[in-house]
Amino acid sequence: MSTTTTTTTTTTPHIISTPPQYAWQTGPMKLIPTPKFTTGEKDDFAHSASEMALVHNCIIRAFNTIYHQAPHIIPSDYVSFTSYCISTWECLEAHHTGEEEFMFPEIQKLTGIQDLMAINISQHAAFHTGFHAWGAWLQAVHAGTETFDGKKCVELMDAFTEPLAQHLAEEIPTILGLREYKDVLDIRALMKAEAEKVMAAMSKTTQLPLIFLNHDVTYEGGIHNFPPVPTPVVWVLREVFGRWHASWWKFAACSYDGKPKDLHVKG
Repeated sequence: MSTTTTTTTTTTPHIISTPPQYAWQTGPMKLIPTPKFTTGEKDDFAHSASEMALVHNCIIRAFNTIYHQAPHIIPSDYVSFTSYCISTWECLEAHHTGEEEFMFPEIQKLTGIQDLMAINISQHAAFHTGFHAWGAWLQAVHAGTETFDGKKCVELMDAFTEPLAQHLAEEIPTILGLREYKDVLDIRALMKAEAEKVMAAMSKTTQLPLIFLNHDVTYEGGIHNFPPVPTPVVWVLREVFGRWHASWWKFAACSYDGKPKDLHVKG
């Protein structure tokens, strides 16, 4: 798959964009600008769409770090890197399960439009087969019935990365478009409830650190207060639980202070 090179936007005059500094910023999936950054809008729909973009960017950074590092992993890192990949798979699966089982049905129930989120659901289906094939292979590697192969890892990712990237990007304007139903839809409360359900079911040692260590606190000039949890909670999840499997998270895009870093393994 060819890579892309744009990672931010220049529509906000107060923040000057810079060329990509790290390989994971160059693709294969492109980071998503937030409405807060591009338009300055602050209503609940812009806020919720911006938070969704930030969640998606954590996932994108994780996938991009895997894509770039997989071909260069040495045998002594096979176990830890495979675990990092599995965590990435599990986090995206949890995110989309939360949408399909809670958020999308609630939106359709509150608006009274039963197919309102049909496009989003069909986009999930578009990458489902390839995504689950990659996940099954990772589990086989973890179980020892397959041997880690960086080239195969990338080839399996190529089968679903393009439709996944399209979905992650297009869900942001979808949320903004729900303004039409603002009289019946408290989007901020709904997304908060969905996020709490998903996070409550995620492991503090094997899953949540993936999100925290792939969130770049300097993104878009550092204007975002994300994740939307108290600072002490962020510190504990990143600095305490995040150290539990430090050998996994060395492959992440960011350091324990949330600042971007170079890839652990480079070609």
